Amino acid sequence: MDSRDPRRGWRPGGPVFVVGFIASLVLGAVLARGSVFLPTATAGQLRGYYDHSATAVEVSSLLQLVAAAGLLRFGLGASAAVGADRRARCTTWLAAGAFAVSSALALALTAVAARAGDGTLLVLARLTLAVGGPVHLTGLAGLLWHVSRRALAQGRGPRWPALFGVAVGPLLLLSLVSIPVPAVTRAEPLWRLLAAVWITGVSAAGLDRTAPGAAGAVPPRTGTDSSATG
Repeated sequence: MDSRDPRRGWRPGGPVFVVGFIASLVLGAVLARGSVFLPTATAGQLRGYYDHSATAVEVSSLLQLVAAAGLLRFGLGASAAVGADRRARCTTWLAAGAFAVSSALALALTAVAARAGDGTLLVLARLTLAVGGPVHLTGLAGLLWHVSRRALAQGRGPRWPALFGVAVGPLLLLSLVSIPVPAVTRAEPLWRLLAAVWITGVSAAGLDRTAPGAAGAVPPRTGTDSSATG
């Protein structure tokens, strides 16, 4: 089998994403000199935070770039493992790409915070928040939904991650409400936690086809089945 086959070695990508993201939050909080709530922060607050907590933002952003790479590997591999269509791959790229772009924008903020105008700071900060929050979570919603539905249809892996993904995927779309209503951003940790549970479960259990006759397995159709008259 081609070593570039996305179905090989994809499962560690899940923990890389989850652990990398958690580590970015922890180290970012430890290294930061102060805090700021992006949705309602003023230009002055943003300038002070990104100027004085540059190291925290840089470390956090670099860890998130690693996490984004892990998510991409995991999502493409899981999609290939269940034979999901291009919608699963596209949503994987959206989730991982948006996360990476958000991290890059945060790095840019540290570079320009001291000299950029107020308007520039506010636009970059809001863009960082939107791309790394609702846009990223929309991609995750699609990944959960498409991979889980395909896994259920094919009887792959334990049923609980697939059932969980089908139920939780649409909930992640609620994060889009935070774009017109910034206060809803405070609910994002819940959506991220639900996605992390699914990613961890799928990474741990895999998506191998269940044994014939096992609960949830879908037997293949044969010519005999389709021509049977009862």
